[in-house]
Amino acid sequence: MEVKTSLLDNMIGVGDMVLLEPLTEDSFLENLKKRFDHNEIYTYIGSVVISLNPYRSLPIYTPDKVEEYRNRNFYELSPHIHIKRNLKLFIITQCLIIIGEQKASKLVMSYVAAVCGKGQEVNKVKEQLLQSNPVLEAFGNAKTVRNDNSSRFSLY
Repeated sequence: MEVKTSLLDNMIGVGDMVLLEPLTEDSFLENLKKRFDHNEIYTYIGSVVISLNPYRSLPIYTPDKVEEYRNRNFYELSPHIHIKRNLKLFIITQCLIIIGEQKASKLVMSYVAAVCGKGQEVNKVKEQLLQSNPVLEAFGNAKTVRNDNSSRFSLY
C-alpha cells in the first residue's frame, strides 16, 4: 500500500510517524530534522507526542495557543503538547518524560496548571505543584553550559 504525502508533508515533514513510508531509522531522523528546521518541534507517533528542544523561544505556548487546542480532536491541528489535554490528561493515566536543559519541566508544569479544571481542591493541587518547583530545584539542580539551573534528576 502506497501512502500519498502532501506538498506540506514534503516541505515540513510528516506530523505522525505512523504515516511515514518507509519507516526506517534514517527516514525517522530525517523527518524529525525536517520538522525541527521548520520550527515544528512536536511530532506524533500514534497517540504519543515527542518533542525536540529548539533551544530558543517559539511563540507556541501562548494563552491563545492553549485556547486554540482546547476541545479539538487529536489530528485536527498540527502536533502539539496542548492536544494531550483532550486525551483526558486528568482522567487517564499519562506519563510525561521530560529531558532537556531549558525550562522544559517549568513549561509543562505551567501548562498543566493552566488547563486543568477549576475548583477549590484543584486550585490547591495546582498551587502545590507550582510551589514545589523551587524546593525540587534546591536539591537536584546544577549549572551546565546552556543553563545555570539545570535539573539533575528524573521523576516518574
